[in-house]
Amino acid sequence: MNRSAAALALAFALTACAHQPATMDHTASLAAAETAFAAHSVREDMRVAFLAAFADDGVFVREGWRVSNDFLRDRPAPAIVLDWRPQYVETSASGDLGLSTGPSRITSKAQPETPPTHGQFVSVWRRSPGGPWKVAVDLGIGHPGDALWGTPLETRQLSAPATAAAGSVSQAEARFAEGARAHGLRAAYAAHGAANLRFYRPGQAPTATREAALASPAMAEAAPTWAVERTETSQAGDFAYARGAYATQSAPAVPIGWYLRVWRHEAGQWRIVMDVVNPAPPKKPA
Repeated sequence: MNRSAAALALAFALTACAHQPATMDHTASLAAAETAFAAHSVREDMRVAFLAAFADDGVFVREGWRVSNDFLRDRPAPAIVLDWRPQYVETSASGDLGLSTGPSRITSKAQPETPPTHGQFVSVWRRSPGGPWKVAVDLGIGHPGDALWGTPLETRQLSAPATAAAGSVSQAEARFAEGARAHGLRAAYAAHGAANLRFYRPGQAPTATREAALASPAMAEAAPTWAVERTETSQAGDFAYARGAYATQSAPAVPIGWYLRVWRHEAGQWRIVMDVVNPAPPKKPA
């Protein structure tokens, strides 16, 4: 190859490199958004912070799924300091959907000397092209102790899958529910859980592996029925969630709690990354 041809080839190569977009670190931007959200809550109050961080249709659980902004807009801020930090962040390759979870603590403003209560938050965030991250779904649990508060941040950004997943996340939910009814919860989570499945149940320390999840006392319980209320899948088709209500098999129309399951596309299959529930509060006597 002569110099002219070599120079031309080099010019084409450099031009191609210049137009090839750098890989975006979506996990860093999501972790930063979560950290800023928590700082806003401590600096002002949780109500103001939630109104600023949630999407217009973003939901949390208040005796059922409620649109957070609608619920909080005309209510006073609770007399607490709510603080938290992201400990695990995972995002889709397309950067439009992601999971953030970590420890939380609540301190009373009226009695700041009282020891805080602890728990874990779980948030699914959504981002439109060119826009900021906004909370789409928020759920959490309370438990004794400050589990994971001092654990370093762990991140995972997915790569665009080479093959499409086997069906939609709604179909994955249906297969999971069928397996739970037929073979029990432990078998269903063993078959459908990711290796780093996070399994959160109120009153219990959070787990961060499938093996630890399968050892949870909750796995011995009878499988409920799950009613999916909404699913959402990333543009890359690699990340999704399902949220809804759950009930006993004998009374499937009466919710006994609400759940969020986050799914990841792995080698053509959907795998559960996060599973968290909020039981319904006990009914007050008439």
